[in-house]
Amino acid sequence: MIEVCPVCGNSDLYYEVGGYAGKVYHCKECGYMGAFVVEGNEEMVEKIREKYTREKEKGKE
Repeated sequence: MIEVCPVCGNSDLYYEVGGYAGKVYHCKECGYMGAFVVEGNEEMVEKIREKYTREKEKGKE
């Protein structure tokens, strides 16, 4: 299982803050910041990445 960004599927995350309030992750790819990350296998991660790419391309039109 891999922890990835729920927006773009990137695994390059780092802790922005942590402690009593919990962890807040920051994605280096899309800039997402939040406590929620997805823990999934390669198939799930690929689906997240495909969706992100489709939405990103759709936004350019």
